[in-house]
Amino acid sequence: MATNSTGSTKSVQRKQAKTTAKGQATKTAKQTKRTASTAKTTTKTATKRTATEAGKTAGQAKGGVKATTEYVKQAAETAVDVPVGVALTAVDRVSDLNVRLSTPHKREVEVRRVRNQLKRNLNKVERRGGSARRKAVQQAKRTRTQLEREVKARRRQTETQLKRNRTEAEKRVKVVSERVQSLV
Repeated sequence: MATNSTGSTKSVQRKQAKTTAKGQATKTAKQTKRTASTAKTTTKTATKRTATEAGKTAGQAKGGVKATTEYVKQAAETAVDVPVGVALTAVDRVSDLNVRLSTPHKREVEVRRVRNQLKRNLNKVERRGGSARRKAVQQAKRTRTQLEREVKARRRQTETQLKRNRTEAEKRVKVVSERVQSLV
């Protein structure tokens, strides 16, 4: 019986091992399917995300190109507009000058106008120069006063220190001379 029970125990163990192996194989197969499914989903998601990011980057690049194009366009327009504007202004001034100086009375009026404008501009410049001069003088006075105060303060400190040192030296001389007197 003992042999039989050993044989039957082995048989039961073999059955259990087969069942366990089948169970493990089934679990492994299911896990493989799940992993594959997850990998497909992850790949699809990553692909969509990459495509979206690529679209955004392309949109930004297009926007940058548009902005650069607009800037270059404006610079070119400015380069053309300025000389044309200068030429038109010069033509207007020459024709206006011709109208303003056509008669002796108009010439006299124009001379007075220019003279008055020149006086006004000269007065403006003179006032501005006077203001700048006064500010500079005030600043120089402030700086001078500040330096004088600093010099006086340093002089007082130096004189005070010299007086202290002199007093201290006199005391020491007196002490030394008293010692010498006592020794003699």
